[in-house]
Amino acid sequence: MKRTVYLLLALMAVFASCEKNEIENGNGNNQVETNDSTFYAGTLTANASSGDCITPDTEVSINPTAKADSISISIYKAKLASKMPAMDIVIPNITLQKNGDVTLLSSEMSIPLAMGSEFPKYTVTEFNGTITGQELTFSLKFGTTPTSFSGLLK
Repeated sequence: MKRTVYLLLALMAVFASCEKNEIENGNGNNQVETNDSTFYAGTLTANASSGDCITPDTEVSINPTAKADSISISIYKAKLASKMPAMDIVIPNITLQKNGDVTLLSSEMSIPLAMGSEFPKYTVTEFNGTITGQELTFSLKFGTTPTSFSGLLK
């Protein structure tokens, strides 16, 4: 009986990993992420009113949408203030623009997702970034908190 339960749990994990993820993009429309994510490791810096919060060894993934005209960015175990618990944050609706060997990333406004729901208090504005070779850099504001990331391809 235990073997059957473990087998069923393992099969559920396999099928769950093959699914596409549907996320709310902040405009009332859903976008579908594919499983073709690219991962970067680097440093996340948030300039909170309580002081800088620097999180080394932060992992970030770039998640293309099914239409390939935009991406979402997932920041894992992000901290925006020293007393804030670490959480995974998804930023949808990042547009891509290829410029030679550089990919430009931008978004005027996006409502981030964390813990399964939207966080409009921390609406992302002024998102600008680049992917150059194996390096990802971006800056943005989470609400009023200026935040930046710089990392290398894993």
